[in-house]
Amino acid sequence: MLFRQDRQDPDTVIAIPQPSHAWLAGQLLRAWGNDAFDPPSPREEVCLGAELHDIGWLSWEAAPTLNPDTGRPHGFQDLGPEIHTGLWRDGVRRALAFGRYPALLVSLHADTIYTRFYDFDRAEPQEAALVRRFLDEQHHFQQGCLEALADPRHAGFATAETADRNRLFVAAVDWMSLNICWGVREVVPIRDVPAAGGRQAELRLGPVMGEDADGCRSGGIGRDAGEALWLDPWPFAGDRVEVLCEGRRLRGRFEDETAMRQALDSAQSVTITAVLTPRPGGS
Repeated sequence: MLFRQDRQDPDTVIAIPQPSHAWLAGQLLRAWGNDAFDPPSPREEVCLGAELHDIGWLSWEAAPTLNPDTGRPHGFQDLGPEIHTGLWRDGVRRALAFGRYPALLVSLHADTIYTRFYDFDRAEPQEAALVRRFLDEQHHFQQGCLEALADPRHAGFATAETADRNRLFVAAVDWMSLNICWGVREVVPIRDVPAAGGRQAELRLGPVMGEDADGCRSGGIGRDAGEALWLDPWPFAGDRVEVLCEGRRLRGRFEDETAMRQALDSAQSVTITAVLTPRPGGS
């Protein structure tokens, strides 16, 4: 679960389930591709992998645990390795029901998260050892997937190089989606993004301000329904991309987990939308 602060009420957040955020990531990747940015290949499998990358949270999101420090559900960054390695493991297993390539990408995304964000040097030795064992397990799974995907459909894509490039696609739209869900208030860099010709690029995501924001919204998004954002350089096929996800407006803080879950179940559903356009005067 992740949270978007309500602008009108400091005691209220929009609680967004991880699978809904992942759905938004998939929407971004399905719009991807132009002369400067190649689309992912195999397209359907990679887009599905992006949409499923947090599928391991499904059961947890149905009964979220209470964070006593915040009085709200645990955010995805609050849980320790003993919990989140199990969620990743479950996610890979669930994704495998859709296909080997999506499951491979979910496993590779777990690799990305721990490589980029987990501090092995500062972690407790027992926890660090647990994460290393999990990654060893996933590396074995990834190698097995690549060997098993030597069929006519996937033969050109079942290489370590192609899989790693597709891993970067998922990582890029994951980071974009997280920031859209949180609410973009300043320029956000998106690094190591696959570009045409085997290159990598850095994108920047930022809020459209003033009259330009009104112009972006006038194409179909209501003024109070979402955000107007720019992205530079522009990686999409069309000149405008609209994405959405859903959350619940959760007010207050809780000391009792049952009360928190009941409040979340009865909370108002909220649709979060964003319209992305090229940055005026951008590349």
